[in-house]
This record gives sequence, C-alpha cells and structure tokens, in this order.
Amino acid sequence: MSEMIIRGGSLIDGTGAVARPADVRINQGVVTEIGPNLKPNGETELDASSCYVTPGFIDSHTHLDPYMFWDRGCDPMPQHGVTTALIGNCSLSLAPAKPEHLDELIDVFCYVEDLPVVDFKTGVPWNWTTWQQYYQAMNQEGTALNIIPLVGHTMLRTYAMGEDAWTRKATEQEISTMTEELADAMAAGCFGFSTSFQHQDRNGRLVPSQLASDTELAALADVLVAAGHGLVEFVPNFMEGDLGADISRMASVLGNRKVTSLWNALVHSDRAPEVPDQLMALTQTIRDGGCNMWPLASPRTIDININWDSTMVFLKFPQGWNKIMGVTGQNRAEMLADPGWREIARNEWDSPDNALYTSTWANLVRCTSVTNPENEVWLGHPLADLVAARGGHTSDVLADWILENNLEPGLVMTGAANSNVDAIGQILADDRCLISASDAGAHVQMMCAAGDSTLLLTRHVRDRGDLTLEKAIYEITGRQADVLGLHNRGRLAPGYAGDITVFNLDELCWETDSFVADLPSGARRLRRPPGGYRATAIGGVLTQTEGTLTGAHPGKALNSNTTNP
Repeated sequence: MSEMIIRGGSLIDGTGAVARPADVRINQGVVTEIGPNLKPNGETELDASSCYVTPGFIDSHTHLDPYMFWDRGCDPMPQHGVTTALIGNCSLSLAPAKPEHLDELIDVFCYVEDLPVVDFKTGVPWNWTTWQQYYQAMNQEGTALNIIPLVGHTMLRTYAMGEDAWTRKATEQEISTMTEELADAMAAGCFGFSTSFQHQDRNGRLVPSQLASDTELAALADVLVAAGHGLVEFVPNFMEGDLGADISRMASVLGNRKVTSLWNALVHSDRAPEVPDQLMALTQTIRDGGCNMWPLASPRTIDININWDSTMVFLKFPQGWNKIMGVTGQNRAEMLADPGWREIARNEWDSPDNALYTSTWANLVRCTSVTNPENEVWLGHPLADLVAARGGHTSDVLADWILENNLEPGLVMTGAANSNVDAIGQILADDRCLISASDAGAHVQMMCAAGDSTLLLTRHVRDRGDLTLEKAIYEITGRQADVLGLHNRGRLAPGYAGDITVFNLDELCWETDSFVADLPSGARRLRRPPGGYRATAIGGVLTQTEGTLTGAHPGKALNSNTTNP
C-alpha cells in the first residue's frame, strides 16, 4: 500500500451527496483525510484538476474467476474504473473441486459461460480441492481488482455427490457434507454461495444446482445465518412457466433467515415490456416483507457473437440447433446437411413456445465475417435479407450458410434484449434494482461485457440525463457496498479503503469491442477499449493511468470475516 494525495478534484463520495471540491489523502491503503487544499506530506501526488474523484466502482456480477490466474490485470476492468468484482456466480466457481470431477466441472463452467476449455485447463493451476485451499491460492499473488468470492452450488453438490449430483436430490448425509464445506469456506473468507435454476450443460443436462430441494437450499442458507453474514446470488429460470416462481421460492427459503440475495438479470424486451416492472414490484414486495433481495440490471444491450463451439443462443432448440454445439468438424457438416435433422430443426423453430423468439431472430442476427469470398456481399446484412433473397425456411437457410462458410461464419445477434434505450433508462433510474449485471469475463468470444460503468456514465448520465452523476456513482459504489456487506468500501471517507477512480466526464467513451488474441492458448477474446479514465487505484496504488495498466496488482480476494479495508 502506498501513500498518495489526490489534489484539485471534485469529490463525489459515494453517498449520493453533491460533488464538492476536496483533496483526498491515502495512507497505508486507507483514506485518512479529506478536505480542500490539503498540505502534502511527501506522498505521491495525483493531479485531479477538472476531474471527479470517486470511490472505485463495484461490479456485482462477473465471471472473472479464471482471470485471477491467467490475467492478473483483469484487462480491461481497471480501465473502466472498476476496483472490486464479485465472482463465483450462477452456481459456478473454481472450488471445491475433486480431481476426479475436474474435467466435468471445467466443461460445464466453460459451456455455460462460453470460455475455451483449453484455457481453463492450462491457465488455471488447479492446485486445490477445498474452497479454503482455493482462497489461499487466490491470494498467493495480487490482482488489479479486489475480488469478492462466492462458492458455486453446482460445485458444492458435485463435491458431495459425485456423478449423482446430476441426477437426483441429495441425501441428508450429502447435504451435511455440502454444509460442512460451505461452513469451512465461510470461515476462510467466502461471501456466500450462488445457485441457478436455469442453466444446462452442453448435452442438455440440468446443472446440479437445479436438482436441489428446498431442504438443501435452506441448509446452505443456515450456514450463512450461523456465520452471521453472507449473501446468495441466483439465476431464475425465465425460459418457461411463471416468471416469478423462482424469485418467490428463494424468498420463502431466505426470508425468515434474513439472508441477502441478488438475482440476475432484469432485462427489457419490447415483446414483453411489462415484465421488468412486474419483477421489480415482486422483488420490492419481498424486500418490504423483510427479505433483502435485489434484481440486477445492466445498461448494455445483449449483443451476442455466436460461437459455433459453445453457445446458449440455441437453448430453446434442444433437439435441433443446440445439438450442433456438441459436434465438430465433419460430424457437424453431416448433421447440418441431414434431412432428418433439418426436419427436427424446422419443427422446433416453428414451435408455438418459440414464436416470440424466432419471429425476430433473423432480423436481429447480422453477418460479420465469411470464409467464402462470394458471400462478402452479405457482410453487415441481417440474416433476414439472406432468407428473403434465397427463399425457404430460416433454419434451412442458416444451415446452408454455415456449410458454405466452412462451418465458421461470423454472426452476431444484436439487441437480443435491452435494445430500447428509453426503457433501459427508466430501469436504471428505478431504486428497486441494482445497476450491476455486467457478466464481465464470460462469453469472451461472443461479446465483451466489461465497461457497463462507462456506458452508464456516458449514455445515461452525460448524454441522456436519466440519472444525476452523484446518483449514478452512488449506485455503482456505496449502494453496492451496502448490499454486499462491504463495510469499508464504496465510499470516500476517513477509515475507508483508498480505492478511487478519477475521470473527466466529457472524456469518457464507450467503444465497440474487438478481438485480441491473448488468452493463455493464444485464442481470441473480445475486448472493449479503455473508457477514458484518468486513473484507477486500489489502496492508493495505481492500477491504470490514461487507459494503460500500470502492472501493479494491489488487489486481493477479500475476506468476509474482517472489516479491514
């Protein structure tokens, strides 16, 4: 930790209070003094003239779990003002993990979060079995972010049940094994657990967390009660049935136990514009009843680059298009050309259950790259144009297009959700939700989810005025810290951590992501350019300046049992 004084800026302290001129002094990683015209005392000085000085931003939904090991800089999160991130979401974490289960756990994590399996295997050391051992491994080296770690329910079930975790409910003894491991994790510094009611593996199996009984969920929640703190992140199943069923289910499990929970994610669709308000109202009613539950919302449109090796784009077509993800090479080509498969794919496409999805699909999907030069005329065009020109069923046209382009055409689904900016602005300004659903670190070959903080501050604060700057900063700093139980972060005041972000609002920019080949295997990922921030620091140590990482890694996996910054 270093000594630093940030001079000449306008302080936004993370409470929602109006910006005011003030310098900030940081000593041994902690804010020690705030006020105008502070006298230097030999510290490193950072000139914040014409800039705002704010607490470092907190991102409460990421999948940066492996980045702690293969990219200690967590690029480009610091370049978008982020200093703290929650990991271990969606029932998935890197521990606990017994060696005999590792291949399967890696595969399900990589399938659900669209990450290359080879990078997971080679870029992560996997020198642990229990969560406590994993926590120690996380802190053997520093990072450019502070990490808030959860333990994944799918991993807990597999640890306790082996292959049976995928097929049945847990016995009383197996639940006891899960709660013991979770209790050990909480003692080591874990912040809680995550679960999912939605996800599947690449073979269409429900992830183990989906098979948990209420008895199992309650037993895990009781571990948090016994620890005196902790939170639960969960993913409701919005694919079918009552949209509020899983939210209400978790409220019944967590409500009397007073356990905080987050659910991901609240999105807007013009096909069902009433849904966000309904779900926010339901969650607010639950919160009014004493259960501290929060929906998470992102300002970003859901734009998905379709990766032909693994994608959740086709989850609605389990017998047809989703099976394409499980085969490669010649086998994939044969399946795409097979009349029997094509009939199944057409019928599934035309199912009344999929009507809302398929009615706009061809208009949303655009061609971004081809391998056949004759097809370059279609670059930038929606798939609907190709269907109109060629005729026939959309599913068949898509299959032919993939075959024509050596099984690797570039396609991006644009605005799958959150495309109505006015509606998104209303959601973000609504106090019933948390602005924090970035998914950063996941789907790296489909989209770059980093940079939500910058999109919020540029489009929804500077350009549209949906929120004041002070309220927006509170939403991504102080409010996040309050909900997550980070007692000495999220605000700039004496005694709080010296995690800071410095920026001139007019200089911020949210730009389109592009591919870089820097994963451990040399594989590509989509990366968003820096957001225009002057500086980001953890504990007074600069992690980036002017968009360039400094190489300093002062961050760590935080410990839920201590209030020290």
